[in-house]
Amino acid sequence: MSAYRVPIGVIAGLGPLAGATFYRHLVEATDADDDAGHPEVVLISDPAIPSRLEHLTGTGPSPLPQLVSVARRLVAAGSGLLALTSITTHAYYEELCDAVDAPVVDGREAVAAGLSAAGVTSVALAVTSPARRLGLLEKPLADAGIEVHYPGDDVQHHIQTLVERVKTAGATPELGHGLAEILGGSWAAPAAAVLVGCTDISPLAAYLGPARGRVFDVSRLIAEAVLHEAARR
Repeated sequence: MSAYRVPIGVIAGLGPLAGATFYRHLVEATDADDDAGHPEVVLISDPAIPSRLEHLTGTGPSPLPQLVSVARRLVAAGSGLLALTSITTHAYYEELCDAVDAPVVDGREAVAAGLSAAGVTSVALAVTSPARRLGLLEKPLADAGIEVHYPGDDVQHHIQTLVERVKTAGATPELGHGLAEILGGSWAAPAAAVLVGCTDISPLAAYLGPARGRVFDVSRLIAEAVLHEAARR
């Protein structure tokens, strides 16, 4: 019998591979002895959701109406708790919460809580350029007493390019090695840990090798927070 009291609704397709990776993390992080111990999950990967990156850089329409549509479809399907599988998409978090009748786990708070619980006092952030510009993770991390380190403009450009290439090419070894090189750069050295802060590049974590020991994955941290919330409701 499952210890998770409410069905979990996953707003995926942000992008599709990121959503699939999040579900894998949800399964792997579940405390279950058999199939019946896992939570009930409804996942919608909707390709009609406009690009968050394009909207936040002023080159595309708002994704909010379609995000709300997906969230309401998940609630109609019985979901009592929603997961938003993208930090960049948390730019719309408050408006999304106002539009649906189910709680949405705040991935920003999940990251801060997860890092704090692990004893992290400083972190190097590999996030999308819009997430960095908007400072989506800065306040929760500051409130948790965690110092933030960002890369220089050139490395930030490489991170953003990596995000876009994963969306088109998938999680290839070449891109995985590119992420490992970025995270192993001198910009990240002063920090106690590194955060893969975009779920689009979470699938590349398998290629990090020895560096993985000090690397945290935003997708995994959000999955763990969602499971914790589902178990206590």
